[in-house]
Amino acid sequence: MFGVADADEEHDYFAASFYAAAAGAVPFVDSERHRLIASAYAGLGKDLDRFSAFRLAGRPDASEWEAISRPNLPGAAFDEFFSRSYGIVDLRYRYEALFFLYPYVYGNWAWIDRPRFKDGSVEQSMDSLPTLGAGIITGAPWRSRLELDYAYNFGILRNPETTQRPARTLQSEKMTQTASWK
Repeated sequence: MFGVADADEEHDYFAASFYAAAAGAVPFVDSERHRLIASAYAGLGKDLDRFSAFRLAGRPDASEWEAISRPNLPGAAFDEFFSRSYGIVDLRYRYEALFFLYPYVYGNWAWIDRPRFKDGSVEQSMDSLPTLGAGIITGAPWRSRLELDYAYNFGILRNPETTQRPARTLQSEKMTQTASWK
């Protein structure tokens, strides 16, 4: 994925992706207020470069993007990973507390092939990224909704010994700005 590109060798590649999603009742609970939502995503590629690789990222809930087919990696930055192959499974429990209020908890497990810098060179390695999260969705005025979500990804690299927090990316439709939070 890194290095000098050779146009004669890099113009043909293979990429395929798959997803499935299902929602249903919680086993042994006789109530429609309790729901389990499961989803799975997978992708496989050959001869992918940094432009054709799968982009795996943390982003708002897939329904906000109007595409549940896009894999979501909670706890990751926007377009953080470029992968040649990946697999992601997600299981969510959602409860209807009121007709407009839905608290939920979820677990997500991802296996991704990503470039890693090691001993001055770049190597591909398959890594595991487990995530736990919780949130709440509620209705809001003018047929909109408000969603608060917290996720912690145990496979994201963090350096607790630094005194400066990692840079976070703030994005909007009109501008992109990177800020370092102190």
